[in-house]
Amino acid sequence: MLINCRRKFLLLAMLVHLAFPSLVLGEIGPAMTGLNGHANDATTAFTCPAGITRLDQSEVVLQTTFVYEDSKFKVDDATFGGGDGDSDSSILAIPALYYVRPLNDRWSFGLSINVPSGIGYDFGNSWSGRYHVTETSLAFVAGSAVAAYQLTDKLSLAAGPYMMYVDSETQARVNNLIPGYPDGKVKLDESGTDLGFVLSMMYQFTDSTRMGLTYHSELKPELDGTPTFHNVDPLLREALAAADLLGTEVDVDFTVPAIATTGFYTELSDRWSLTGDVIWVDMSEFGITHVKVEQDSISADGEFRDMWVTSAGIKYRFDEDRAVSLGGLYATSPVKDSKRIIAMPVDRIIGGG
Repeated sequence: MLINCRRKFLLLAMLVHLAFPSLVLGEIGPAMTGLNGHANDATTAFTCPAGITRLDQSEVVLQTTFVYEDSKFKVDDATFGGGDGDSDSSILAIPALYYVRPLNDRWSFGLSINVPSGIGYDFGNSWSGRYHVTETSLAFVAGSAVAAYQLTDKLSLAAGPYMMYVDSETQARVNNLIPGYPDGKVKLDESGTDLGFVLSMMYQFTDSTRMGLTYHSELKPELDGTPTFHNVDPLLREALAAADLLGTEVDVDFTVPAIATTGFYTELSDRWSLTGDVIWVDMSEFGITHVKVEQDSISADGEFRDMWVTSAGIKYRFDEDRAVSLGGLYATSPVKDSKRIIAMPVDRIIGGG
């Protein structure tokens, strides 16, 4: 089966705020730059925790990011009829919470709860790949609690536990054995959690230039769930029962890759500033590594490769409340074209803003 994929994302709006003391709007640079270097508000509790020592009072940031998704799959060649996948357009609301509290002149505490990543598709029930997948989603919810210490006037360090909840749902049609019998359906919901760690540092070269470095560890949540079958014919149901696949839990070893980020922020003058970031994602370790059903198990290799993201931006500030910025972002593809799978047809990313 040969498939072409088109996906477009549009950031519509950000930041829903409530009346909290010292509440500010999360600041990010153009094209998502400055994630490590800014450290101007509580969002740095996640992006570069060492930067929370720069905040001299408690802050809460509530964010809601609205993402518009437009997907279309075109089938060039397939074993089964049905044609292209359905167009899938939707608006997603992605919430986040960040909190920072200075404890004294040296120590600060930070908390973050967000949805750092997720992916999902609805192909429809009649497309050519319906016996492989009709609908799939993979969502991540992360939380961290960090302590940051200002070691010197220039250097700050931070560390803390980092937890992630992973939720996966996959649906597909079932090609029944009896001729003329309508398609059945199978659905598998799985979820799991794991605990890792986050390390961070920030170095202030001058009053106007600083650099941040952050590492989020690899996580290995064990996902489990029981597939449910609907409208399968008697012959297939008997075969599934004989293979002990009806009502049997499926255990999946899943790997969330480690992520290392570094970036800088520098003020060229009272009005001009530059930001830049480099992100490394250990995608070669990403995905399902082992599947177990009762006593039977198989190992899997997603054949992903490490992903690199670079971004840079420039900002001009008219006054304290008004500014204009421009930036660009490029992310390498984590998988070769020949190894791309339907459930995750990711490719390189080029962005601007």
